Amino acid sequence: MNSIRIIGLIMVLVGIVLQISFEHDGTDFLTGVLVGGGIVLLVTGQFRSKKKA
Repeated sequence: MNSIRIIGLIMVLVGIVLQISFEHDGTDFLTGVLVGGGIVLLVTGQFRSKKKA
């Protein structure tokens, strides 16, 4: 597992913990961004898209 995927996994876990800990405190947007970004990093494993040659 490369370092970018580990960062994605940490983002997903932090987003889930925040959602469970602070219910109905306006953290929905932040947890959505963390979980969504973490899933993208887990699947792709990179920050940038590949350039077409």
